[in-house]
Amino acid sequence: MGINGIETGKYMGESYQERLSKITDKNAASAFQAAYAKKMAGSTDYISTISKAYSTGKPSATNFVDAFPQYEVITHVGNADITQARWQRNDFPFWKYFQKNTRADALNDWRPVGANPPQTRADLQRNYSSVGCGRMVVLIPESLQQKMDADPAYARQIVAKLQEWKEDYDRWDNTVAASYGMNVAEQQAGKSYVFNLDENGDVKNCTVTGPGRLTGPTKEEMERIKAQQAKKRKRHAKYIQILEESTEKKKLQEQANIHFYQSQQARRNLVILQPENEIIR
Repeated sequence: MGINGIETGKYMGESYQERLSKITDKNAASAFQAAYAKKMAGSTDYISTISKAYSTGKPSATNFVDAFPQYEVITHVGNADITQARWQRNDFPFWKYFQKNTRADALNDWRPVGANPPQTRADLQRNYSSVGCGRMVVLIPESLQQKMDADPAYARQIVAKLQEWKEDYDRWDNTVAASYGMNVAEQQAGKSYVFNLDENGDVKNCTVTGPGRLTGPTKEEMERIKAQQAKKRKRHAKYIQILEESTEKKKLQEQANIHFYQSQQARRNLVILQPENEIIR
């Protein structure tokens, strides 16, 4: 079942189980399940509202510029033949696609060297930051562009398909961000995208960036958040311990003061009762 070529029972172009099986992080998987359930139920909350707003453009748009007016859109027509393994590397130089004179096939010959580096590496952070916010690149196979140019109805279907894919992705990504206490509006406004489409207009590869990072949150960010939360719990436990120790010390001091007062009072009473030459010291 579909509307204008859009498979409404799918999420990001895949079945529920296909997409869920690719999510390894438990928090992200839980967020995906929540986002999928809300979409299927047709429910709307602030996360879905923000996500939809950034994927809505001119009605029945036949090109990506009109479909995503919130972004500076660049299209590169040609064969971007990149395997998922290379595309998903943290050092894959996707940022070059944001240069207007870059060809769609410019990175086809790129090959990785060594192990996949962490996103926190200084040179990668600089490259991520160079992309900026509110930008979008769409890599379109030449054959797909020709069919879109020849048939406006078909072009509308392809454009609407990417709008739905992006809205689904943002709903999920923003749900993940919200679960980590991030500001969803800032998270959404800070994103930029590269979409690599296949011959049918489906998303073959995609990279989404925020200011100086890939969105996710990344494994490193999740570990840092967990460490911060653990540190807060440790500090709280230490505070409780100090408070309890302080309370106990105060209680012991009060008991000592009472004992001292009673002892002194007994000594005074004893002095009064004894004859003058038999004072007890």
